[in-house]
Order: sequence, then structure tokens, then C-alpha cells
Amino acid sequence: MLDETDLHRRLAGAFGYGPRHRLDLTSLRDRLAAGDPRPVQLTCINGSVLRMVLGNARFGEFVELLEKIEALDQGKHWTERFVLRMFE
Repeated sequence: MLDETDLHRRLAGAFGYGPRHRLDLTSLRDRLAAGDPRPVQLTCINGSVLRMVLGNARFGEFVELLEKIEALDQGKHWTERFVLRMFE
């Protein structure tokens, strides 16, 4: 991963978002909060690299956003849930 834009580009590709998807945290939040796509388990196996690329503050914002989305989905059936797995 090269930078934040690269991260958003990779996530957009993995989630099947089209070319009109803006590559920013707000757009990612809007799509995930709307339930697009589901089910999904996002696993980051090297969070320390992500932290280094984004910086501590932006990394914290990114993880906080994903944890909020996960919390919103906790009461849903597994076929409708977003699950985050973050490993340093």
C-alpha cells in the first residue's frame, strides 16, 4: 500500500464499487453504513503497516469508522454483517 488513496482504491475494487465511487473516508462510510456490500469480513493482517502509511491520527479515524460500522451490524444475521479483524 502506497498511501491513503491507494488503500481506498484497493477497498473499492475489493467491494466492487464502480468508477464513480469517490476515494475517500466519507464515501466509504456512506457505502458501508448503507449495507453495501454484505456480508463482508475485512481482515487487516498487518495493521502496523497501515498505521505507518496513514499516520497515527488518520489510522485511528479509519479504524474508528470501521468499528462503528461493525457495531451497527452486530445484531444482524451473519449474511447481513460487516466484520472487522485488525491484527498488528
